[in-house]
Amino acid sequence: MGFFDDLASGFRQMTGGVDQELIATGTLARGELLGITPSGSTMQVMNGLVERNCTFIVRVMMDRLAPYDVQITQRVQEVSIPQLRQPGVILAVRVDPADHSRVAIDFSTQPPEVTLPESTGDNSAAHVLATGKPITVVLVADQSLGMKSAKGDPVHALTLTIATGVDTPYQIQVGNAVPASALPLVYPGSKLYAKLGAGPNDVVVDWAAGPVKP
Repeated sequence: MGFFDDLASGFRQMTGGVDQELIATGTLARGELLGITPSGSTMQVMNGLVERNCTFIVRVMMDRLAPYDVQITQRVQEVSIPQLRQPGVILAVRVDPADHSRVAIDFSTQPPEVTLPESTGDNSAAHVLATGKPITVVLVADQSLGMKSAKGDPVHALTLTIATGVDTPYQIQVGNAVPASALPLVYPGSKLYAKLGAGPNDVVVDWAAGPVKP
């Protein structure tokens, strides 16, 4: 990068301007917005909407790579800030293939579906299913997360009540892969077998076991 490229990059950082080359050539990835801090700096071109310089904390999810968090300074239309402050906002981002710390938010593109890396070790779903404590759960709600497991199954955010197998019932939200064969079991009130790992949130539904018999 030459002197004038450095100068342009520094100006973008001060004004929050997006790197158009990164938008055009960066790898499309999924970003979970963790936080937004507006600054006092604004810009308005002609009679266009006022844009405010903001600092975003974004969790970046790329195909088969572990998620990671980055800080992005970028302008956004001021009228969009309240919506971006809502929980669970998912954005499309562009990542420099040669430097994954360089990330820009692509507000003009829909977030892609990504494939998670294969999970191994004591916290993996396979380990919990093989060694965990048998419990039963009640499905309260579910939502697709726009991600697939390494095996290609869609991952859902499941709100579960841990009903039996614990001293006191409690409710959690966990991400579990849901194979196509298990979709008939995904409805509010569904009673399911599951396994509990080392921690109270380490819960994996045992779809192969089917529903809890009345």
